[in-house]
Amino acid sequence: MVNNVLQFIREKEMLLPNDRVIVGVSGGADSVCLLDILAQIKEVIPIAIYVVHIEHGIRGEESIRDAEYVKHLAKSYQLEYKMFSYDVLAEADKNSLGTEEMARILRYQAFEIARKEFHCNKIAVAHNKNDNAETLLLHLFRGSGLKGLSAIMPVRDHIIRPLLCVERSEIEDYLKLRQIDYCTDYTNFEDDYTRNKIRLNILSYVKDNINQQVISHVDMAAKIIYEAWEFLEEETDKVYRSCVESKDKEELINISKLNDVSDILKKNIIRKCIENVSKSLKDITNVHVELILSLQTQQVGKLVHLPYGIVAKRGYEEIIITREKHQNIPVKESLSIQVPGIYYFKGHQFIFSLEEKEKNQIIPENRYTKWFDYDKIGNDLLLRTRETGDYFVVNASGGTKKLKSYFIDEKIEREKRDVIPVLCDKNHVIWAIGYRISEAYKVNKDTKKILRVQVNGGNGNG
Repeated sequence: MVNNVLQFIREKEMLLPNDRVIVGVSGGADSVCLLDILAQIKEVIPIAIYVVHIEHGIRGEESIRDAEYVKHLAKSYQLEYKMFSYDVLAEADKNSLGTEEMARILRYQAFEIARKEFHCNKIAVAHNKNDNAETLLLHLFRGSGLKGLSAIMPVRDHIIRPLLCVERSEIEDYLKLRQIDYCTDYTNFEDDYTRNKIRLNILSYVKDNINQQVISHVDMAAKIIYEAWEFLEEETDKVYRSCVESKDKEELINISKLNDVSDILKKNIIRKCIENVSKSLKDITNVHVELILSLQTQQVGKLVHLPYGIVAKRGYEEIIITREKHQNIPVKESLSIQVPGIYYFKGHQFIFSLEEKEKNQIIPENRYTKWFDYDKIGNDLLLRTRETGDYFVVNASGGTKKLKSYFIDEKIEREKRDVIPVLCDKNHVIWAIGYRISEAYKVNKDTKKILRVQVNGGNGNG
């Protein structure tokens, strides 16, 4: 296996003589294997290795045990060791992110700090073919484009992934043969996280019931998709230069020139513009791209809101993609809603669906999913920011209250009031998103059809 990894490293030009490499070691099988193989490879390619461990503060004594194990492991290879400790749960809550995503951000933040401290030019992490297959499926289910379906890159900037050429079963066999112990993170066997669900339920089922080579085949698909993506990127760059003007943190797409190119290049151009503005395509799905393309046939001034404060606006002859703070966008914004449907507004995804009311149905309490009596809603269902005259019905006898007064009573800061999305029927507020709903639209015993509205944040979490 060492020779296979060495060949992969050379093929992808991951390591050169005298490179200084941070190796991320969690104590699990993958990272322990990576460290052992690099320790052997450095006899062939002279490199300096530094071990970094991140303690996430999630698994109590187990987490401390893993850190001690990695410390002793580094010592056994006579390598310098550095540990970082974080309270991932607290950081995730503070930043309104999922635990997995927050842990990933802090992990790479620690690697970067260590890289600079040890004057390293490479960071080696232990992703393998299984991780690649899981990532492709995860991105597929999220609606990613070709780049997302390319899954994990072997080399990205100064990050290298030498084990991306082997499967997890090969890693476990290698460690068993070498009689090397490793730590087991038992949270990997719980299906609380999306990636675990894919690994434990989907890929496991396919391997047992459809094709035992599923990991290898999905990994190969990712490589083929990446080759197609590379070709399309070259073609996209050619067309981009002819129909997009970049100025003052804005991307201006000439609509008439955009109409002359193929649909797949149109979408790639949109993604490239978004990436230029936001520096990332994370959480940008095909739905977002289609919404921006639909601006070609919309009236001047029409807006599409994307995650992370990115907005696309229909100009006279162009589509403008920028950040909200760089664009003179009117405070009063409005979307006309057709049910069922999916809409994006103020960086959130709104899913509108209809369902028949069941006998004795209990309506749950949920801050970001609400159920309404659809037959009581008129033909002017709007999603917008607040307007003068907006009101709720606040009790069963029909008493009303101005939205402005409600915001004041709830002590909502003045600057936040104009950005809170409002679902309304003309000036009658059905729901101030994240706050209260109108009594007039509540589901009751006479309700026949229910409108269900689910709000997801820009990162896909409600």
